[in-house]
Amino acid sequence: MVFLRDIPKFPYEIHPWQEGILGRLSGSTKHSMVLEAPTGSGKTVAVLYHVASSYPDKKIVFLTRTNSQMENILKEARNLGLKKVMSFLGRGEMCLYRNRESEMKSGDPEEQSQYCRALVKRAKSGLSSGCPYNTEFNHTWGESVMDQEAFIRVGDEQFCPYFAQKDLIRDADIIVTTYSFFLNPFIRERFISWMEAEMNEIVIVADEAHNIPELTRNMSNLKITYNMLAACRNEISQYGDIPFGNYYASFVIDSLEEALDRLLEEGNRVITPLEVSEAYMESFQVNSVDIRNLLMFMANYGLSIKESKENEGKLPRSQIYNTSVLALKLMDEEEDYRVIISHTEEPSGISVMYLETYDRLRFFNETFRSLFMSGTISPFEKFRDEMGLEDFEKIIIKTDYLERNLKVLYVNDVSSRYSSKLENEGRMVKYIQDIVEKIKRNKIVFCTSYEQLTYFLEQEIKGRIYFERRGMSNEEFGELLTKFRDRGGSLFAVINGRISEGIDLPGNLLEVAVLAGIPYPPPSPETSSMELFYEMKFKRGWEYAYEASAATRIRQAIGRVIRSPEDRGVAIILDSRARKFKSYLPNLYLSNDVISDTLAFMDQ
Repeated sequence: MVFLRDIPKFPYEIHPWQEGILGRLSGSTKHSMVLEAPTGSGKTVAVLYHVASSYPDKKIVFLTRTNSQMENILKEARNLGLKKVMSFLGRGEMCLYRNRESEMKSGDPEEQSQYCRALVKRAKSGLSSGCPYNTEFNHTWGESVMDQEAFIRVGDEQFCPYFAQKDLIRDADIIVTTYSFFLNPFIRERFISWMEAEMNEIVIVADEAHNIPELTRNMSNLKITYNMLAACRNEISQYGDIPFGNYYASFVIDSLEEALDRLLEEGNRVITPLEVSEAYMESFQVNSVDIRNLLMFMANYGLSIKESKENEGKLPRSQIYNTSVLALKLMDEEEDYRVIISHTEEPSGISVMYLETYDRLRFFNETFRSLFMSGTISPFEKFRDEMGLEDFEKIIIKTDYLERNLKVLYVNDVSSRYSSKLENEGRMVKYIQDIVEKIKRNKIVFCTSYEQLTYFLEQEIKGRIYFERRGMSNEEFGELLTKFRDRGGSLFAVINGRISEGIDLPGNLLEVAVLAGIPYPPPSPETSSMELFYEMKFKRGWEYAYEASAATRIRQAIGRVIRSPEDRGVAIILDSRARKFKSYLPNLYLSNDVISDTLAFMDQ
């Protein structure tokens, strides 16, 4: 495999810190490089320039979390004059047929894939119910950098954009895609086969890499809810209440619901597979072997429903299948490092949470090179442990503009600590009121929870105020940001949400960030399980589960203020415990008057 792409020319005047990035990357002899450089440092274009010029005979894959991050990489590829660069998105974004069939939009990747195969098969058989878009692409590059819009335009010529991606990926030098294509081992294997490459021929660059362990856990977590059981009953009413020996499908679902009631009686907690089995036996009134047999029968019934839906031209989904497979998994005592947790909040149910990530992420060690970058990877030791990195170099890049243009203030007379909540509530509200009303700059108030956000909005705070709501659609979220950009004011949001990571508000669109407390993860069975796991594996339970998570959330929120070397702003942390994070926040200062100190800094 030889690509020998042209050496790109750097498209901008190189800043000293970018020279530092390029020098450290070029001089590294390690397999993996972990780069921490602040927002606005130009690390994306520097890294893209490095990999494009240093590995001309390798396939390069950029992994991103969001489509906006993907577009930024593609934009820099155009600026560098690179060729044969493409994005790769899933059927959910690329299938044009989904506009005709609403079910296609709601399917998971496996269901969409199965549905797509059936549509293509019908089309090749000459049936009108098949997909009208041609899957045999002509293997030509319409543009040197093919983004989502470029592939969608292929649809105007009656070619399928998704299959056009699969065709061009064999010839591409640089592919920009989302983490989902590599964190799922089955999808990763297929993706690499489409590339016609081996893992040791690939250079992977992971953007916003601090997200990888959490994304890996979230992709592995599974849950049974009352809503799923209701969907199972709908399937039974539609496809029949079939018998399994002396029992019927409805009996299995009723028994699972009764078992769920028993397991949720004691609220949110960690439960064992033995407790699950006992709850099953009390509800089914049969032994565990018979329960397994019933659940396997139900899973097979679910498979037959999936097949029937496929033959009917529908999305091949069966909640009976999904529920039965997970119900069986909950009885399994052989898997390491997982916990089962009950949830009484909606949608209530029980879930499987996998704690370890390093075994599932060791594939990064099998590439030709792996490069991880973020503005908030520290502490490196936690990242190394969760990623299972074996041979890596950490690269920390400092910039002078952060020292000049960002001031982080904290106060010493208020805290969001739960034990002193009543004592601090009034003082916290007074700070928020004064900051919103007296600092006439665009600002975001980051709350530690939706409950805190709602509490603030119930107070008498004057000014032009916007707020993030739980469960906002993408359209609603976009409208919220547009209003804030156009009109300015104060935006109330939840830290660790969509606004605290990934949005871009440069210049005076955002000049002040307020953190209404230290965003430690709230007490929960999940966090307690993670703390115990970290302590058992790495002897760093509290540090990894609470302190490191809070530090990342703080730095991500503050990072919204400075988006370029020209930006200037202030972050205000309303919590005396902020001093514990001085090692992560070198610009941190105690303030006795945050209003005066903020105005003085911004007026310099």
